[in-house]
Amino acid sequence: MCGSGIASSTVCGQKILQGCKERGINVDVKCIAFREAQGQVIDADLVVTVTPGFKMGNTPVINGVAFLTGSGEQAVLDQIAKALKG
Repeated sequence: MCGSGIASSTVCGQKILQGCKERGINVDVKCIAFREAQGQVIDADLVVTVTPGFKMGNTPVINGVAFLTGSGEQAVLDQIAKALKG
């Protein structure tokens, strides 16, 4: 999830798909804008966002800024894998 649902979320989404594939996890990724999520019930197991502090009801939210900076990507992918497997 990012501001436009196009640029940053697409970069993050591709890295998530690849990282999950390497970990043997089959995922579907949908890139959306923050405005699409406001006031909506999102049917997702997990939300990855580039905005720290974003909340999504009871859905786990993981900060994906590492996918944009390139620093700490593997740690975030491990966090995503743990959340999806748990």
